[in-house]
Amino acid sequence: MENVNAKLEKLYEIEKGKGVQHILDRTREIMGNPALVFDMEYRLIASPANAVNDDPIWCEFMKYGKLGKKTIEFFKNESFIDSVANCTQFDGVTYLLSNNLKYNRIFGQVYNKAGLPVIDLVMVECESEFEEDTPELIRAVCNIITEEISRDEHYKSYGQSYQDSIIEQLIDGDIDDKEIYAGHVSNIDRGLKSNIFIAVAKVPLANPSYTYLAFYRDMLKQEEPAYKYSIYSGYIIILISSDNPVIKIRRELKNLIRPLERRKMKVGISDGFDNLFELRKHYLEAVCVLNSGKVVNGGLQISLYEKRPAAK
Repeated sequence: MENVNAKLEKLYEIEKGKGVQHILDRTREIMGNPALVFDMEYRLIASPANAVNDDPIWCEFMKYGKLGKKTIEFFKNESFIDSVANCTQFDGVTYLLSNNLKYNRIFGQVYNKAGLPVIDLVMVECESEFEEDTPELIRAVCNIITEEISRDEHYKSYGQSYQDSIIEQLIDGDIDDKEIYAGHVSNIDRGLKSNIFIAVAKVPLANPSYTYLAFYRDMLKQEEPAYKYSIYSGYIIILISSDNPVIKIRRELKNLIRPLERRKMKVGISDGFDNLFELRKHYLEAVCVLNSGKVVNGGLQISLYEKRPAAK
């Protein structure tokens, strides 16, 4: 039996530039089990041909090209979604085990060049047993696919549009099942610290188009890449995080102050929180203080939400 180094060497020898399908075909030959990949909205991207015909989830992908609500609900009930949401502690790989499915499976995640998750990979244990080195090999396969798609314009933009979609649903209050969306929200939460603040930035606009706002969003992202940026309802949304329970504007926004001033942006910042499912409440706080704030920091209007003292 080949050791892990021999398998890793074969994986990294997979010819580049032939696409994700080719990588999956070669991965099956090397690891002895088939894997398929799908995007963050459960739409099939690629899979080996005629690989599994007695697994209901695999067959659903093959028949419809995506998973339906019932299967996603099944994922929740089997704790698959919890496992995926917590897989960062296992370097992005986790086993998905179920008493209601014939085969066990293992999950890994693929990122685009900007470091945003864009593809999920699932290997099914149907042709040979998983081994001790399987998680390490799955990480390698995900890295290989990450490199393969690094220049793909679709995945460059899809990572941001997926993140925008989840933030928009959180602000709109459209997510009614937190368990199903736990994994999606954890992808937004990844890299944020314990205290989160939502900043709402308003740009003086001659033409309030998405493209115009996207230009400023990308400019701010270059100035301070540690934060999460999105666009919603004519505002640039910035998710800031801090190790401190009280945010210090000059310290936490020091790399953003100058471009904000240069573009005469006004910013409202919410109270701190630690659960992104509370984003709607704190977005409304930020908008409220944006529209009623005082000018501080030498002319830059950055307004902080202040809690009202409790009534006696």
